[in-house]
Amino acid sequence: MKNKQNICPVTNALTILGGKWKINIIFQLSQNTMRFGALRRSLGDVTQQMLTKQLREMERDKLINRKVYDIIPPKVEYSLTDLGRSSLPILKSLHHWGDRKKRTLNKVIEKNYTEVANL
Repeated sequence: MKNKQNICPVTNALTILGGKWKINIIFQLSQNTMRFGALRRSLGDVTQQMLTKQLREMERDKLINRKVYDIIPPKVEYSLTDLGRSSLPILKSLHHWGDRKKRTLNKVIEKNYTEVANL
């Protein structure tokens, strides 16, 4: 099996942060520790299956903590790890760039990514 590690730090970061919902999940969890239902509502149009998949990957990749309380009904809370919190300055820079280039990016997306533009 080929070694999946990459020497490019940007590729490594995008491998961990990539995914349709991960950046939004990080943003929501940067505001508060959240339970699954509250997190799903805050994200909008994400399915339970997709959110579960993304959260499992993020827990595996050490971006989030998953705390299970031994009570009935079951209670699970999600929060950012130190690694997850360390991505916030980068995501804020990306947000700033996207905001500054909004008009250009919207034109490019509309022209080249019709499936994204229709979301």
